[in-house]
Amino acid sequence: MKKINNPVAKHSRNKSGAGAHKSEKDYSRKMKHKSEYPESIANKIDRLIILEKLQNNTGSGSLWFDYEEQIQVIKQELAQWQTTE
Repeated sequence: MKKINNPVAKHSRNKSGAGAHKSEKDYSRKMKHKSEYPESIANKIDRLIILEKLQNNTGSGSLWFDYEEQIQVIKQELAQWQTTE
């Protein structure tokens, strides 16, 4: 069986950004873009619904309280948004 080359990945090691990064500062696109745009209200509501479903289906007490803390933070953010509008 003949090995098939992947022409897209063949030279990927030569692209900029390939390989190990020396520090977190060198490569932090996720955090950079996360801070540019605040989370939308729809995303917060979606996350709230998912957390409530996870909380209802968990069998772990510690996870339940972790979800509850996250739910309370989102509810506070939504309440702040309502008072500013």
